[in-house]
Amino acid sequence: MKRIVADKYEVLGVLGEGGTGVVHDAIRTSDKTPVALKVMHDALAGDKQIRGRFQREAAILRRLEGEHVCPILDFGEVPGEEPGTSLLYIALPKIIGESLAAVLEEGPIDVERALDVMLQVLEALESAHGQGVIHRDLKPANVLLEHGTKAVVVDFGMSKIITGSGLGTTNLTTHNMVFGTPEYMSPEQARGDELDARCDVYAAGVILYEMLTGAPPFTGATPLSVLTAHLTSDLEPPSKRPAAAGRVTPALEAVVLAALARERDERYPSASAFAAAIKHARAAPDDVASLKPESFSASPPGTDAFAATMPAAVVGDGPVDVTGPTLINDRPLVASTPPPRLSAKPSRPPPSSKPAGLPSRPPPAEPASSTRAWIAVWVLVGLASIAVGVYFALRH
Repeated sequence: MKRIVADKYEVLGVLGEGGTGVVHDAIRTSDKTPVALKVMHDALAGDKQIRGRFQREAAILRRLEGEHVCPILDFGEVPGEEPGTSLLYIALPKIIGESLAAVLEEGPIDVERALDVMLQVLEALESAHGQGVIHRDLKPANVLLEHGTKAVVVDFGMSKIITGSGLGTTNLTTHNMVFGTPEYMSPEQARGDELDARCDVYAAGVILYEMLTGAPPFTGATPLSVLTAHLTSDLEPPSKRPAAAGRVTPALEAVVLAALARERDERYPSASAFAAAIKHARAAPDDVASLKPESFSASPPGTDAFAATMPAAVVGDGPVDVTGPTLINDRPLVASTPPPRLSAKPSRPPPSSKPAGLPSRPPPAEPASSTRAWIAVWVLVGLASIAVGVYFALRH
């Protein structure tokens, strides 16, 4: 029996499933156009936070343009299984290809292909940032490779709006709440700080590192351990990873390390600056000195100078009044509890013998007693997250 959604989409199968909904393989019945139909889980029909995210993603996609951003075709509601409930859906073009995450399951990819993919991802980010939108959950799973070559960035469900009056967001999220995927989260995102577009620059740097080496720079057994590594661990240069040895030029390594600087003021200030640095590294593989982030001095998106030039952000028909737990990968970490700050700015290392201009990470300082106390709090938070996860697993 055919399943018809909203009287206009015929469901053929399932393309994927996440914490908030199912993406169906479908066709638009009026003209047989293939679509990816994202429908929220029926069990979440009454969840204001999830409904708000669907509404926000639809509103954001309507704003965005560019060949490397997946556009929206339709947005609406359909009746849920329970009487009086409804489910939100978003219809998107069906992209023929696989995710970058699926490609990376086979290991690192050719350097030139990695740079081509990254330049396309940065073009998508530049388009989004130009409309006052930062992604906040950029990762290989959210980069689709159409026909294996064209990169398309998807899933703006956790995006943040930067308004023309400064930094702001809908009240879907609040200050000091953590959203994202731990392996690709910037240090300031892990701390729950206010964000600007440089968090996307960091995530893009993680993806580039992974394409070159076969793994993200920081991993761990738990989300908590990964977040802690972003904040305190040394970054191993990609050339030191066996899979990247001999493949990464000094200039490209300098670019990757700059994009992954722990302090955002030391990163490239924008997606376009990051792209310009990659292009320069390609043309001059040994020119490290010219690739310092301060050589690309445009105001970073999210600063007052940048925000004053951006259009005011309007999401849907008005603010969405929702509250909810902190999310990691769409799953609760700890309900309504701001994550503690593990440390202040790391201390600077003494001068080294590294080539001039090559960004490096300082070694982590010996934790002070207050930092150790916060780490203890994080451990308790981790235990709480396990309890919450078990609770939700039992519920569903």
